[in-house]
Amino acid sequence: MYKINLVNQNTMIEYGGGRLSAACEKAGYPLNLVCGGKGTCGKCRVEVIRGGRREKVLACQEEVTEDLDVCLTDEQLSRSAEIMTEGRSDSEIKLRPAITKACYNCEDLIPEHCGAYLTYRDVRLLRKFSILMADPRVKQVTFTRFCGEPIGAEAGDTTDQIYGGAVDIGTTSVVLFACDLKTGKLLQTESALNGQISHGADVISRILHTMQNETGLEELRSLIVSTLNGLIDRVEKKIPGFSQHLYHMILCGNSTMQHLFLGLNPSGLSADPFVNVTSESVRIKGRDSGLNMCEFGNVEFLPLLGGFVGADTSAVLLSLPCNDKHHLMIDLGTNGEIGVRTDNGYMVCSTACGPALEGGNISCGMRGTNGAIEKIWIRGDEVTYRVIAGEDPIGLCGSAIIDAVAELLRAGVIDSTGRMLTAEEYRKAHPGSTLADRIGESEPGIPAFFFTRGSRPVYLNQKDVRQIQLAKSSIYSGCITLIDEAGLTLEDIDAFYLAGAFGNYIDVDNALSIGLLPPIERNRIISIGNGAGQGVRMCLLDYDLMAECCRMAKKVSHLELAATPRFMEEYIMNMNF
Repeated sequence: MYKINLVNQNTMIEYGGGRLSAACEKAGYPLNLVCGGKGTCGKCRVEVIRGGRREKVLACQEEVTEDLDVCLTDEQLSRSAEIMTEGRSDSEIKLRPAITKACYNCEDLIPEHCGAYLTYRDVRLLRKFSILMADPRVKQVTFTRFCGEPIGAEAGDTTDQIYGGAVDIGTTSVVLFACDLKTGKLLQTESALNGQISHGADVISRILHTMQNETGLEELRSLIVSTLNGLIDRVEKKIPGFSQHLYHMILCGNSTMQHLFLGLNPSGLSADPFVNVTSESVRIKGRDSGLNMCEFGNVEFLPLLGGFVGADTSAVLLSLPCNDKHHLMIDLGTNGEIGVRTDNGYMVCSTACGPALEGGNISCGMRGTNGAIEKIWIRGDEVTYRVIAGEDPIGLCGSAIIDAVAELLRAGVIDSTGRMLTAEEYRKAHPGSTLADRIGESEPGIPAFFFTRGSRPVYLNQKDVRQIQLAKSSIYSGCITLIDEAGLTLEDIDAFYLAGAFGNYIDVDNALSIGLLPPIERNRIISIGNGAGQGVRMCLLDYDLMAECCRMAKKVSHLELAATPRFMEEYIMNMNF
């Protein structure tokens, strides 16, 4: 056994050997393995001390063969990010929850001579009720019903405590909306990074982890359950009794997140024909979910729409205006899901835009946490930016990456093919401009534009621009192809809805200018925030909408972009700016 001393966390563990990243996870400090532990992203680079000397190593590649002192920074330990939790207005949501309660005096429940208390057949409910009625201290019993059917009994009058949770499980982040099901009030919103990121930033990395490791599926299920329980516990601290009286949880997430939460083997999603174990809505009991909630409560996962297009897209589509207009929707996150309303329902697809738009695979990319540059302007020779929390800049988050490309394109630092000019080329093309002083090399032969310098410079280099080109072409081409396959044109689109955190924070004009979004009139583009969170909360508060969501899912047709010749043509054609 080796001793791993996490110096800055004052924590020491014994470790039998293996990757340093696994040791950090065992100690309770999982690292963000964007590349899934392949050693390509460099995001898990940590400082270790051995033999009195400090050195930097990639934790996902470093084999522990001796005692080590490990120095983890605050940034590496950040388990939170600026996560989109707000959605559209609740004004049109009716309060018709699945959960109701009724309290009865015990003496009023006593049956006639030789009668029986209850006609219910649920043996767990009967056992609980029999114990309550045999206890002389219990004077009242509260029955909890799900869609009118009794599911549990509790001592005393607990009719004022009826709680529910709506959850958006993202590949990167998880949001819990804690609701009072008696009043419909949103009590609290809690969010955190998905604990599964320690096994990769994208769904493919996580699917491979379940296929290559015997306990991989259970590990990833345990991580998401732990993440959710952490959010529930946060609410419990502010609202005592919340978890005990949490009777209904409705969840959404992409297809992989559904499989991993339910403990379903996701290997069918790893290769063509990309099949799910089930696309139906799934219901399980609280006692079987692993969640910190009432044991007889219910947990439900919204229906999937096909392939990698999951229940989060179902929730977003449910949250959109219900009318006969043609609208386009894109949920920009770690994955890109696109939907277009046709005359017969919806056509949907997913596009593998990769983690670049959220800071992954970008040299100075990071999530939207403290210290991340979130907004960039270049006016003439003046470069200005805004940093989250007003701290010293340490990297670029997704919205700033889009700004950076758009502004450098306008300034002529990047040409239409995506090539970044050298300082000498820029001075020749723009004599007298001081922007040339910001152009250097991040590594030999790789031009880079520096927004800050010093011991920890923040820059965008040529490789980063190429990553953005791949991502933006994938999204743009996916939209164009889907609209075409639906028999529509851009002119037919009445409204273009941007959902998700990325869609809410980006500068839409900059996104249009680099070809990330199709050229739809600006006044028809609407950011709706966390549409998935809004849709799943609508189902929790008005359970009739759960049935509507399931009916809608039956009318959705799924398009496999990779098998569509038009997409491949568009993808190549739209690579340039």
